[in-house]
Amino acid sequence: MLVVYIVLDPAREALFAERAATRAPPTYCARVEAMGSPAARARTMAGLWLLEQGLALLDLPSDRIEGLGFGAGGRPQFADGPSFSISHSGRLVACAVDAEGVIGLDVEQRRDGISPRLRRWVAPDGDFFAAWCAREAAVKASGRVGLARIRATTIDGAFACLDGHRWHLLPLSLAPGYAACLATARTVAPAAIECVDAGDRLSRARAG
Repeated sequence: MLVVYIVLDPAREALFAERAATRAPPTYCARVEAMGSPAARARTMAGLWLLEQGLALLDLPSDRIEGLGFGAGGRPQFADGPSFSISHSGRLVACAVDAEGVIGLDVEQRRDGISPRLRRWVAPDGDFFAAWCAREAAVKASGRVGLARIRATTIDGAFACLDGHRWHLLPLSLAPGYAACLATARTVAPAAIECVDAGDRLSRARAG
């Protein structure tokens, strides 16, 4: 299992914001073209670029991304695998890829301004952002997202329970100031997850 990520400083963000929409998979081109926010465009293009890097690092054809489509619930997916999940928050963009099972990934920038009521509901005695990432990762892995789905998710130690299914939770440490979590359908040892900072790959490829 592989997680690739990048922190978008202003220069990197500009590179991805200016990347031609035609570099995205055909199913994404119109969506990218319609984005009025350069920041949103940059994060979308960075996530797709990270997916390409993940495929290459797993020795899977990177041109497979051209066949990227959407499932019944609107989840981006490949018809014949591998499973992947893209998440971004603040300046951190990350993508998890797994050729052996369904996964969900969530990252969250730690910040002030979370309401006391929301904190009590999500993590009354613990780390709000870690708990939120765990819930969100499980919801993403399930293939159907939404606030109601997050509310329906319960955390039981190293598992998240949703729709009668138990998802294995794997907290990640990717960048200072951020929480991150993977939800998987199978048992995975934390040591088996390879986390790669893709910044050096971007320096060589210049986002192209």
